[in-house]
Amino acid sequence: MGTARRKEIVEKIADELGAPRYQAESVLNTVLDSIKTSLANGDKVVLTGFGSFSIRKIAARKIKPIRGIDNGELVDIPAHNRIGFTPGSGLNKLALNLND
Repeated sequence: MGTARRKEIVEKIADELGAPRYQAESVLNTVLDSIKTSLANGDKVVLTGFGSFSIRKIAARKIKPIRGIDNGELVDIPAHNRIGFTPGSGLNKLALNLND
């Protein structure tokens, strides 16, 4: 099992489209930029069968420090946003089939 990197994805797109690598890279960049722009605007991005991306609001909280301060004081973590991904049914089925 390896790691699929951007280069391999671009090559796969180029092969599928029968297009040069620079055009495939442009296609991938357009898709990724579209996802980023939608998330920046606060929109949810749904790719049916693959999954959905959304902005999740994380509430402020206090935690015990993992390392460093040993006096037992809690550390404040401010409220912030995080990008979340929820896999779609097609992706979940793929993951389940990998265990067979």
